[in-house]
Amino acid sequence: MEVFALIKENIFDRISLNISKTDKFKTNFLSLFFSVPLKEETAAEYALLPKVLTRGSNKFPDMRAINRHLDRLYGGHISTTVFKRGERQIIGIFASCLCNEYAFEKTDILKELIKTAGELFFNPKTENGGFTASYVESEKKNQIDFIMAQKNNKNQYALRRCQQEMCADEAYGLSEYGTAEQVSAITPVSLYKAYKRFIAQANIDVFFVGKCDENTLKSDITEMLSGVERADAEEFKPNIIKTVGEVKNIEEEMNINQGKLTLGFRSGMSIYDENYLSFSLFNEIFGGSPSSKLFMNVREKLSLCYYCTAVPEAHKGLLFVASGIEVENKKKAQDEILAQLNDIKNGKISDAEFDSAVKSLINGYSELNDDPQSLSLWYYGRMLAGISETPEAVCQKITNLTKEDVINAARGVVLDTVYFLKGANQ
Repeated sequence: MEVFALIKENIFDRISLNISKTDKFKTNFLSLFFSVPLKEETAAEYALLPKVLTRGSNKFPDMRAINRHLDRLYGGHISTTVFKRGERQIIGIFASCLCNEYAFEKTDILKELIKTAGELFFNPKTENGGFTASYVESEKKNQIDFIMAQKNNKNQYALRRCQQEMCADEAYGLSEYGTAEQVSAITPVSLYKAYKRFIAQANIDVFFVGKCDENTLKSDITEMLSGVERADAEEFKPNIIKTVGEVKNIEEEMNINQGKLTLGFRSGMSIYDENYLSFSLFNEIFGGSPSSKLFMNVREKLSLCYYCTAVPEAHKGLLFVASGIEVENKKKAQDEILAQLNDIKNGKISDAEFDSAVKSLINGYSELNDDPQSLSLWYYGRMLAGISETPEAVCQKITNLTKEDVINAARGVVLDTVYFLKGANQ
């Protein structure tokens, strides 16, 4: 495996620069992650920010000007994303460009891309004490449409509803996009105030993957962030719950044909635990791959599901099993999913299942080095938990895991919530 080791340096208060140098790609990839605690009163505003900020700045007042400038940077690209890791809300900026050595007349494309990203996010276009009203209103409509459209993907909808019900009294149960009502109430002035607060309080982590001179890159990133105001931020403490009371059973109806059964578990450990890799290997054996017990037995052998997969949430210590089933098979499918879990708890793991899971995990980590964005996200997710290992080091640890490690990890997994979405009148 080619190793892209990470060089980390804190350049300002709660602002880090992380460099992974490689000459594997013809493009350079830069990402900025802003993280804050996920809260009901701020989620909608913070989620709206990246869309409004990429509509125009003082230097590039509209999207046409932005795109024309990026075209001059040999097709440079800037995009944004909003997601959550555990109970953190994260705004991500991704920027990519051709490596400088391929440019005519020695154009420093990377430097210009960094300046462009800084211009968009730290020099926004404003009017009357707020963001440009027309930009805010059109992006509010887009965000509301997006929130409402989440119901259209029934698989994801059922998973989200299970997460909401299971964590109804925890921040993780909140949507990182807020609600349609919260978005509707945002004004240009309130959003600008939220922006100032967000920039000052967020932890900012910059990742670079590609070819660079480290000192030059550090200088350019430092210049981009030198004007960012810093303010005291609320200390973030992971809220990991490992025990459950009575299992919640939630059943809802929608106009659908295929039932969606989602089981929510407390996984007993999280990425903050030193031995979390044993849980990752357990998940691979249980339902994380095409050779897992859920896929091979519940779907293929017993034909109880159209799909059946395990989805871990490492930063919150959760595990979800999502499946699509015939409504009348609900009890059979649920019983069989739990039976497969109990088999692992009782040590029923074949050598073939164990070896296949180890290979699958290692292949997954090996492929990270083929995609700068995936590599940045992987490093960032682990950095949030204070981990700085390379994918190669993680793979080495996986080869040292045993079936006993997997069994111990499985024994910490307990069922918390059963969510079932079925068709009306079924």
